[in-house]
Amino acid sequence: MSEKITYIISAQVANGPKISESKTIDLEAYDKTQVIVADGTSDLEINIQPDGSGLAKLLAITASAYDANLTYKVNSDTSTTVIALDGPHLFVGTGAVGLLDTAPTKLFFSNSTGADITVSMLVGRDATPTP
Repeated sequence: MSEKITYIISAQVANGPKISESKTIDLEAYDKTQVIVADGTSDLEINIQPDGSGLAKLLAITASAYDANLTYKVNSDTSTTVIALDGPHLFVGTGAVGLLDTAPTKLFFSNSTGADITVSMLVGRDATPTP
């Protein structure tokens, strides 16, 4: 039985153009994670899905507050690529998720904002990888 996830995005310029999209995608599984990333935390490891290339079809990351000092790395705490969570992140499709990594399984969060922040993640994925 498949799972259905609907995503809705919209952006509008004041008194100007608007773009919007609403789609439902069929997936085999989803994982929802919510953690508190305490102020002063460095490289808090969060497992977001099982290992497997190309499984993730949707990854959404939101937070109770956004700040350039709330960051994450993908799959390794020694990664030199540090991504600021200064707004909600939504990756739809294997191409978009693949911008992070072809098999994102862990995120490592750091917080030096001066306050604890709750981070929520939703991963929509295949559960039966093709060998």
